Amino acid sequence: MERQEEVQEKRPGGNMSDPGSQYELPYGFIGQPVSYSMACRRYMHMYGEERTRQALAEIAVSTRKWALKNPKAYMKDPMTFDDYHESRWISWPFHLFDCCIVTDGGGAYIVTKKEIANSLPKKPVWVLGVSEGHDHNIISQMPDLTRTWARNTGPEALKMAGLTHDDIDLAMIYDSFTYTVLATLESLGFCKPGEGPDFVANQRTAPGGDFPMNTNGGGLSYCHTGMYGMFLVLEAVRQLRGETGERQLDNPKTCLVNGTGGSLSSTGTVVLAID
Repeated sequence: MERQEEVQEKRPGGNMSDPGSQYELPYGFIGQPVSYSMACRRYMHMYGEERTRQALAEIAVSTRKWALKNPKAYMKDPMTFDDYHESRWISWPFHLFDCCIVTDGGGAYIVTKKEIANSLPKKPVWVLGVSEGHDHNIISQMPDLTRTWARNTGPEALKMAGLTHDDIDLAMIYDSFTYTVLATLESLGFCKPGEGPDFVANQRTAPGGDFPMNTNGGGLSYCHTGMYGMFLVLEAVRQLRGETGERQLDNPKTCLVNGTGGSLSSTGTVVLAID
């Protein structure tokens, strides 16, 4: 054990890494901002740089507006489009505000059978549909850098729930980066490939828009503990129960939650509803 620890301390980059890293590290793929920015560059190549850049800005600004309504959000300052575009570069084409924050935090929820749920003091939120999947381990092996496995989990979860995209009142989409949201919305089927920039235009996902999304402020402006999916579900449940104060939506009945893991590698989708 002592020998292993000694080797790990001397190894560049720290502790043991996954086997796939040897195929990417020599080319500079170190850290998620680099991997995700490469995927975003592919999207720009296919669908236009300026359209993509504006879509990322729309998502960042919209999410910050929601965070300003959440007293627990880490990011307290308003953000304009100029603020977004003038923030420092992280990994082109990502600015600082394209990237999630890094915080401590934690959460918990209870999943139980119907009889117990109905006996508890708070109104139950029902799981109508679920799906999960995985199609690659490292970003260089991603079959399509513009689409995630949500292209399967979204339709499958909606089918199980017996709902369509038009039935969804709230979307909680994992936002490690603004591009994660853009690619996920298209992959889930809320819009066609390449139509994401039009879908999120004019602050459609912001407070007052007709497609509320990430109403807690998201990983971009609320918090991001590394395993952020917990907070997607918590916000969905609170919104459906009417417990979110200033940011509360008008009587939402359904929510689609989607989480992404790895380097756009795996996704899980759940459709929630309340009576």
